[in-house]
Amino acid sequence: MRQGTGIVTICRLAGCCSQFAPTIAPVRVFSANSRSGNRRVLRLLIGFVFTTLCLGSVVALVIYADTHSDISSQDMVSHTQQVLIELQGVSQQLDRIELNARLYSLTSDDNNVRAAQGATVTLNTLLLRLEELVRDNPAEERRARDLLRESNQLSEATDRLTAQSSSVRELVVNCRRVLNPMQDEERTLLSERETEAERNHLYSLARRITTIAIGTVLILILFGFLTRDALRRERFEEQLSNANEQLRSTVERLEERASESQLLISARDEVALCLEVSEAEASTIRYLAQLLPESAGSLCIVNNSRQIVETVTSWGEPKATLLEGFAPEHCCALRSGRMRWRHPDRSQVHCGHFVGAQPEHYLCFPLVAHGETLGILYIECPTAAIAARTEAHESTITSLVEMAAMAIAGLHLRQKLESQSIRDSLTGLFNRSFMEVALEREMHRAERRDKELALMMVDIDHFKQFNDSFGHEAGDVVLREVAERLRVSVRNEDIVCRFGGEEFVIILPEVEALIALERAEILRQTVADLALRYRGQPLRQVTVSIGVAIFPRHADTMDELLRCSDRALYAAKHRGRNRVIEADTSIPV
Repeated sequence: MRQGTGIVTICRLAGCCSQFAPTIAPVRVFSANSRSGNRRVLRLLIGFVFTTLCLGSVVALVIYADTHSDISSQDMVSHTQQVLIELQGVSQQLDRIELNARLYSLTSDDNNVRAAQGATVTLNTLLLRLEELVRDNPAEERRARDLLRESNQLSEATDRLTAQSSSVRELVVNCRRVLNPMQDEERTLLSERETEAERNHLYSLARRITTIAIGTVLILILFGFLTRDALRRERFEEQLSNANEQLRSTVERLEERASESQLLISARDEVALCLEVSEAEASTIRYLAQLLPESAGSLCIVNNSRQIVETVTSWGEPKATLLEGFAPEHCCALRSGRMRWRHPDRSQVHCGHFVGAQPEHYLCFPLVAHGETLGILYIECPTAAIAARTEAHESTITSLVEMAAMAIAGLHLRQKLESQSIRDSLTGLFNRSFMEVALEREMHRAERRDKELALMMVDIDHFKQFNDSFGHEAGDVVLREVAERLRVSVRNEDIVCRFGGEEFVIILPEVEALIALERAEILRQTVADLALRYRGQPLRQVTVSIGVAIFPRHADTMDELLRCSDRALYAAKHRGRNRVIEADTSIPV
């Protein structure tokens, strides 16, 4: 059955393939397709004959198996009936023995004794045959042995039979006690086996009918395939013409897709070269204008506050005007998180980011990368026909927008990482690594120009008390506020860095010692004027100690200059804190 079904499935697949063969290879000549059709018919005929043979074999096997099963069931029934016949014979011999024993006790006729002894011999013979018949049933075999043992005793009793003897009757009763359960057991087995035989016969009949029905259906299916193929060949010329037309259309679509793919490759290469976000945005718009020359639109980006969407660049001449800045929820695409077309026949809901009249056909496409929404691409279509042509390029637009979103997100991430590499995350000031590079660069520049450079080492006085008294969060507030005061109190060309912990370094290019000390004093006083509160609780006064060192007066290398300013800072703390000390007036430590 499985083999026949598999062949039918293969033939069915061959028929399905023959249905689409003209479409797959429409440029073949008619004669070649005719030969292919003949080969296909021949394969179906071979499959038909082979399937019929296999199906016949399967039917024969099923009939043979069912017949064998029926014979086995009938054999079991016949066996049980034979056992019952033997048991019936045993019962009859017991009756004869008992009858002759009674007659002898009444008449004292020796013929009755001889008759009883003859019945005993017959009984033993029957019991031996019975023991052979019930060897397949252990329980019945044990009873047969018990019955044979009682029969032997009965034989001995008949040999010693007297007119007053009653032992024969008792032994017959004992034999019947063993015989009756055996008869009951065999009758039960007979009933069960007859029922099983009947059920097997019905199952066999059902299997035969099912096998024949399935075979008939399979043959009809194969015949249907042959008929369908013959009818299909009549329509071949028309299908060939349609297939050639489809081929021309496919070639045109492939050429268009190849052009779009080349445009995507060019856009990818150009965007990959961009180092600024604005360059990536301009490249994206430029390639969108090439892809959709009949359309117009804008690229809108969410600002840093994540509250406003702003237009950064456009192409074409949109008839509708977008708001200069609009909330993200004003755009339906941003609200839904997916691309959204607006057509009069699809949706009457307009986005809320227009000034004046809204266009009839437009597309809003969210720019999403790494799970973050960057903005939207707005495409406006002047007419329904242009909208349909634009919608045909939807997959290319999607690829271009996803590529642009990834590039813009990558550039944003690069800028963020660059900022994090030189900035302190808590205060926003330059970190120590950047300070070392900047200080070395400014020292070289001052040396070339024959100028002085001032370096201030600033430390917050008793900073540990803020952490111990108010917690580390209060200490972070103090660090941020002091850093902000230092940053806004110096020139644009001055460099304020966080040196570590509560220490800051300020680099003042082209500043003489006197001016540096004056500025340091101003910074000290500015910090002392701070009035800070944490969770509604006023903090104690914040003061700083400042050590000032001048290049090249106090040191001509970076490490020495830092050590000089550090010793000056230590001297300021040693003298009472909240003061400014110049390096050459510091107390060596």
